[in-house]
Amino acid sequence: MEIIGKCNKIGQAHVVGATAYDLLVDHDIDIETFSAAEAMLILSDLTSNPKVLELKYRNYLETPFNGYYFKIQYQHAAPSEIWNIDMWLFSETRNGPLSRDLVSFMNNSLTIDNRKYMLKIKEELLKKSIILPSIYVYQAVLDNDIRSTEAFLNWIEQQDVDNQTNWRPSKKL
Repeated sequence: MEIIGKCNKIGQAHVVGATAYDLLVDHDIDIETFSAAEAMLILSDLTSNPKVLELKYRNYLETPFNGYYFKIQYQHAAPSEIWNIDMWLFSETRNGPLSRDLVSFMNNSLTIDNRKYMLKIKEELLKKSIILPSIYVYQAVLDNDIRSTEAFLNWIEQQDVDNQTNWRPSKKL
């Protein structure tokens, strides 16, 4: 599909989230890109790609997210291999947290051990069909020494998961 290449033609595209940290447990890619008006022209081209099964759009300009959100379902190789691509399109002058700004902090904080705990928790949440932003798993493991799904679920009850977070890891290698 070459969506990153297409996005880079109109503004810098950033692969963020679990893909950027090598912490994938599901077929899910997160992308942030800028120059939203031009990006919509490229996204409209995706509708003619037979491997694009679904393209959803949501306008979040009047919310704290202040951007456009697209969810793309893409059939990769086998019919059962469907990837979700979550793409945020932001203005270059957007204020507020951006996942692209978290990538270097995360990658400088990850170890073999904390990766193992994060993947274990994320896999168990997936098996239990519990959907939460992964950033909270990362925060729990890196800054709160959470090592199990049970401890994570207890910890997450005290967190405000409905709003954006400015969290960055406090521990570095």
